[in-house]
Amino acid sequence: MFKKFKERFIKNTILYKSYRILKSKPFISNSAFGEEILVNRILKSYKKGFFVDVGAHNPVIGSLTKRLYDKGWSGLNLDFSEPNIKLLKLFRSRDVSIQTGVSDKNGMQESFSFDPSSGTNTLNREYAEGWSKNFYKKFEVKKIECQTLTKILDQNSIRSDFEYLNIDVEAHDLNVLKGLDLNFYKPKLITCEIIPEQKKLWSNKDSMYFSTLEQILSSKICKYLQKHRYKLISHYYLTSFFVSD
Repeated sequence: MFKKFKERFIKNTILYKSYRILKSKPFISNSAFGEEILVNRILKSYKKGFFVDVGAHNPVIGSLTKRLYDKGWSGLNLDFSEPNIKLLKLFRSRDVSIQTGVSDKNGMQESFSFDPSSGTNTLNREYAEGWSKNFYKKFEVKKIECQTLTKILDQNSIRSDFEYLNIDVEAHDLNVLKGLDLNFYKPKLITCEIIPEQKKLWSNKDSMYFSTLEQILSSKICKYLQKHRYKLISHYYLTSFFVSD
């Protein structure tokens, strides 16, 4: 009853519109480019849910899951950096945080690190070599234990229809997806990075993070997820947003 009254007599008044302006608060995003805003808009109907953050990196800075955690969500954080996992355990007590590499197969694999907590640490040698030239800095090569995402989710008894999967592993995202059984696990939202091809990435540093929509749609990640009944609904800077059909 009040809702109808509000629609008819209150919402279009200057007084009400002024009240809305004065009480409005900006959405301050923890993510590097504001992707967290769209993540929360897409998942707004879920008061609580579960996320899996691959390449979680930091519990606050650059995080796409911080706001969800603050709203009462919990999740599984995966990162091969020991300092990152220590921070995640310290600031995310409800979450499970595991130090591990994540790839398309189980076993030892080379990792490439500029420093223990660098956001450009990766399992992709070509990507590391590009950043090495850009940084004028060498990276450390170290063998680490890697697991498929399917194995990790199975071991932690994660339900198959969890709400959100975020992947941010510096040009190794497709390998992570290939290590996930998408016939069984069906997260409602998947975000991952789709970056330009390596040659294009380092040939023009001013536009290194940008891809056209045509390039996104023709990317291996997009085609792979479409094959598993996911559709691309948005792309911003590096991050693409996919929802299950």
